[in-house]
Amino acid sequence: MWRWASAVPRLGPVDARAGIALLIFLFHWRLWTLGVAVLGVVLFGVLERFGLTLPVAWRVLLRWISGPVVWPENPMKPVYRFYREY
Repeated sequence: MWRWASAVPRLGPVDARAGIALLIFLFHWRLWTLGVAVLGVVLFGVLERFGLTLPVAWRVLLRWISGPVVWPENPMKPVYRFYREY
């Protein structure tokens, strides 16, 4: 019964979270919301292709924005000691 409880829900070949974008289009039928819905489905398809979920992709984006240095609390310590390991 609990075997698939943590599995990502799917609507056919697409992640079910892409349905949120389609739901926005169904509530507000305009050409631009159709574009947003298609863009959302494509985004979730690309994330699925790379094996990422939305929370993991968000963390990767934040890590990419933050850069390779964790700044020290003490400014007298040399910065080269605080580079993140890859």
